[in-house]
Amino acid sequence: GPEVNPVRWWAEVVFSRTRQPSRGQRSRRSFVRCCTDPDGIPFPDHTLPVRHRSFRNSSPSTALRRTVPVGLALFACAFASEVVGQSRPTLVRFDGEAVAGASISDSLSVYRGVPYAAAPTGSRRWKPPERHVAGRGTRRADRFGSACPQSAPGLGPFYRTIAAGFGRADSVNLEQPRTSEDCLTLNIWSTGKAGTTTPRPVMVWVHGGSNLFGEGASSVYDGSKLARRGVVVVTINYRLGALGFMAHPALSAESPVHASGNYALLDQIAALQWVQRNIAQVGGDPSRVTLFGESAGSIDIMHLMASPLAAGLFHRAIAQSGAPMAVLPTLAQAERTGVTFAAAFGPDSTQNVLAALRAMPVDSVVALSTRLLSANPNLASAVVDGHVLRESTGKAFDQGRVVRLPMLLGSNALEMSTLRTYIPKFDRTVANYGAWVSRTFSLLAPRMLALYPVTSDGDVERTLVQATTHLYMTCPTRFAARGTARAGVPTYLYQFTRVLPGGESLGAYHSAEIGYVFGTKESWLPLEPVDATLSDAMMTYWVQFAMNGNPNVPSLPAWPRHEEASDRHLELGRVIAPSEGLTRAACDLVQTALRAQLR
Repeated sequence: GPEVNPVRWWAEVVFSRTRQPSRGQRSRRSFVRCCTDPDGIPFPDHTLPVRHRSFRNSSPSTALRRTVPVGLALFACAFASEVVGQSRPTLVRFDGEAVAGASISDSLSVYRGVPYAAAPTGSRRWKPPERHVAGRGTRRADRFGSACPQSAPGLGPFYRTIAAGFGRADSVNLEQPRTSEDCLTLNIWSTGKAGTTTPRPVMVWVHGGSNLFGEGASSVYDGSKLARRGVVVVTINYRLGALGFMAHPALSAESPVHASGNYALLDQIAALQWVQRNIAQVGGDPSRVTLFGESAGSIDIMHLMASPLAAGLFHRAIAQSGAPMAVLPTLAQAERTGVTFAAAFGPDSTQNVLAALRAMPVDSVVALSTRLLSANPNLASAVVDGHVLRESTGKAFDQGRVVRLPMLLGSNALEMSTLRTYIPKFDRTVANYGAWVSRTFSLLAPRMLALYPVTSDGDVERTLVQATTHLYMTCPTRFAARGTARAGVPTYLYQFTRVLPGGESLGAYHSAEIGYVFGTKESWLPLEPVDATLSDAMMTYWVQFAMNGNPNVPSLPAWPRHEEASDRHLELGRVIAPSEGLTRAACDLVQTALRAQLR
């Protein structure tokens, strides 16, 4: 295995000290196969030595002499698997390739770092993902794959900001995740097996991180607890930043569909196609796939709901804290941003621009895109390319031109308390605040100032955090919910309101709900018994929704469907209860502004 295991090593020593003829050496090799496959992966159920011909026609004393150390070693090998937390490694075939994952206790199997597409390197950089070619032998799926390239130190500073709110900033490790362009992998948690259990619903998680950071291997996304509730959990990586979204005229020209950008969305589509082909191998039901994600993951899920390329690949959607309802850049606009990127890199005009960009060291790509991003946000934005997306996603939702499937969506009560980098930059004075509202809302500015007034300079920051939470998260989410509800789609809206003790300044911050959904929480968070109750309820709602498209169960408060007339949602916090009119006045105003923008 990947770690030194003294007990397994001892099992090998037992064999090295048994004096056997050449046929006995073959017996030893047969036994070693019962502990490990030819690549060294622990794997059971291969040939056992008790029926090997070296044991036949032996005297009782000879057989005993050979069998006792073999039996001891068998015990050691089995115990060794427990030592490293892998009780019975399991073998499956994905796209024709043998893959060995780890079976944890209570029949939970985990497969880590499974490729769903070929590495997007070299000539495949800035191209749609290609099928992974199955290798020979057995692929080890005992380690997570590399994260996709991203600027250092990833999401560490974001989590350190949260920990600082509880006085525990030093508890967060700022170590950069291991990255590589060879990153299109996924991870699976399942208690099911092909052909032996009733097929389980599948939940495919799309991680957040502004489409710039993150990975499916984050510990908070551990799918063990959800899987033990009867679903198959899949987490994925996808290309980030400029590598995942940059468009360029030369890229569009070489494309058979004359489009570029949106490579991250195409990665996610490729992962869903992989799920359709393979998830039955681990007991999953390809006809009940729920796509769920948070922040950028939520945003991308809504893009996929608007994409004709993703139709039929998933059957329910859960969108947590992210709704891309504003106007998206056109392909021409995104291509101009790509030209700016290439010019900053500096390939000579006589050079083949694409060859030069594809030869650019990946660290240089990440560094340059990081430097240019604030002035060129299209580098990390989905684009209306006419292929993946035919119109802005907000318009598709408002007009009912998205795939019609049950949807569960919501946001947290004070999202922007930990996203201050996205709050408008200006000196915090009453005058500057009024000017920003006027620029942003034009004729609607007086109504916004009435909803979010400030009376002193000291009020500005607090008011901005609350106002931008509603403008950027709560109200776009309600806008999306209104669109699906009008289309007759079962729609369930929530607001997460839990504020942990000592975290009053953060409130119900961005990403706070994730640990409750997965049943995972950071050790430094000051949890109370109510948090275990809330997490159990949220996992129950989420899993039930994945089961049949309706989160309701008799043991929990009823979750009403969201409809425009009743405007109902479920509050998830210290109290779980139906409510109505979520920031209605502000969201009605935002709805008016968005519709005017999307026309």
